[in-house]
Amino acid sequence: MHKQRLFIIIAAGVALIALFLPWASTPSIQLFGMDIPSLKISGYQEWTAWGAFGLLAGAAGLAFSQGDKNLELDADNKKKIMGMTAGAVGLLLFGIFVRYGIGFASFGAWILLLAAIAGLAAPFVIKGDGGFEMPNKDTIKADLDEDTSNSPEEKTAE
Repeated sequence: MHKQRLFIIIAAGVALIALFLPWASTPSIQLFGMDIPSLKISGYQEWTAWGAFGLLAGAAGLAFSQGDKNLELDADNKKKIMGMTAGAVGLLLFGIFVRYGIGFASFGAWILLLAAIAGLAAPFVIKGDGGFEMPNKDTIKADLDEDTSNSPEEKTAE
């Protein structure tokens, strides 16, 4: 299996593990002489966690099922996977910054956010020969436009 595909599947596996880790916690407080215990929320109790995991699992399923598994992802699949993982990153950023607050987000949310970013970056950082290369604007554009001149419609027209 190509390293791009394997890296995306591993990111989805890390996301599954992060679902069962603590996602948010509040400190215990005293109010009118009463102790209010701290609140701890795990990822499986949150819709943002399930939504982000679903998007990453969909990206992993797409990476696993499309095309020859020993070849790198084609441009169309890279776009689909990029859309799914970018949606997961956006959903997690919403959850961390808007729903919980950055001070109350726990390590499970941060691990899932890192897994989603890794899944987003994998098709662009890992090249066709399996080596790692830091992408720039031109290489990302070339990766996403690589199949436009080799589309099946143009091949049948020739």
